[in-house]
Amino acid sequence: MRESTGEWFVSSRGSGGMLNQLRHQICTSTGASNGQIMDRVIGLVKKYDKVDVSKVTETADFQKDLSLDSLDRVELVMAIEEEFSIEIPDEKADKLTCCADVAKYIASGSGSSITKS
Repeated sequence: MRESTGEWFVSSRGSGGMLNQLRHQICTSTGASNGQIMDRVIGLVKKYDKVDVSKVTETADFQKDLSLDSLDRVELVMAIEEEFSIEIPDEKADKLTCCADVAKYIASGSGSSITKS
């Protein structure tokens, strides 16, 4: 058992099987529908000053359509991780190119849950 330090940490119980299932159920069944997940993701993207909010759609490419550079995309992934209390591995984050990809990833339960001690 880990002492409470007030810091965020990734749960070390298994490779996330049970925690991912629980997070998936909370996110999609009892907590948020796919549409609500999408709305939250789009809302996060629209918060960036560099982004023309009129161009933000489910399928707008972060780099090509919204002109987010690599640092912007890293910051966006961090904001998504915080918003949904998940951790997205770098190799997966690189493949999330639009809001639809992000929402699908979150709804699938693929992210590792983060717990606060």
